[in-house]
Amino acid sequence: MIIIENLNLDFGNFKLLNINLSVESGEYMVVMGPSGAGKTLLLHTIAGMYRPKRGKIIVDGVDVTNLPPEDRGLALIPQDYALFPHMTVYDNIAYGLKARGFPKSEIERRINDICDILNIKHLLSRKPITLSSGEKQRVAIARALVIEPKALLLDEPTAALDPELRSKARKILRKLHNELNFTAIHVTHDIIEAIMLADKAAFMYEGQILRVGKIDEVLRSPNVSRYCEDLNIIKVKVSNGIVGMLGLDLPSKLPDGEYLAVFRPEDLVVCDGGAIDGVIEEVEIRGALNLLYINVGGKLIKVYVTRGEAEILNIKVGKRISLNLISSQVNFYPVV
Repeated sequence: MIIIENLNLDFGNFKLLNINLSVESGEYMVVMGPSGAGKTLLLHTIAGMYRPKRGKIIVDGVDVTNLPPEDRGLALIPQDYALFPHMTVYDNIAYGLKARGFPKSEIERRINDICDILNIKHLLSRKPITLSSGEKQRVAIARALVIEPKALLLDEPTAALDPELRSKARKILRKLHNELNFTAIHVTHDIIEAIMLADKAAFMYEGQILRVGKIDEVLRSPNVSRYCEDLNIIKVKVSNGIVGMLGLDLPSKLPDGEYLAVFRPEDLVVCDGGAIDGVIEEVEIRGALNLLYINVGGKLIKVYVTRGEAEILNIKVGKRISLNLISSQVNFYPVV
């Protein structure tokens, strides 16, 4: 378990201000926010690379605030993975174990186990320069997990990957966490990544944590909603092949359970006699577009209309309107 109490840090002109955060054992915490919010600085401070001005960092009941990184029992995966270029994959993974004095037999056992899980045994004799970005990431994860840290700290681990590899990497991280149940703090500016991975999430802005909670609760809060690139994100249930959302019953092949439905404002169309009814709560002018905030059965969703459409439809706060959803554009992610 990691507890951060009233953490403050001055870093040039930037400050971390009154950070309070707790991560339970086995919990996957995602800290999200825009670039420059202080996410990486917070992660590096937890890792021990910077000393806070005041506050505490407690790991499994031990105050590690003033301990060096190597004595905190944490493993950091930086954005660039930081593999040793002159070493083989085997030696990269073994490095932390050798530094801790583990016997050769235990080193080999642990490396075999983690390489089986990550499917990288065939890479052990190669040098990092010969690896793809996805392979480098898996090696970095193996090197971090093989020492069995008290927590894993991940600094935007998929940022350097192309979209296809990024999707695979998210699935690998989710699978690993399900199998190994490690504690993690993962920073990202990728909303979909946060949705797929987070047991709990925190939103950070200008050095402060503005909201902590379940991912759907955090994403629904007003400060965070505007950061989400206007995405609509709502919790839905699938039961007996039917997903109920926004008053609709849509056919689905998904297993029964709770999901987050994610769709963009342009995936809703304002029209007469639409299948969805709602009331306009706010109109935000976006140049040639108006962004409408519409209350549908207690859920606030966002819809675009052009300025011309807004005039023709007499769009205004308090007006009841109807919509249709382009259901083929909705993506569903299991609530973890």
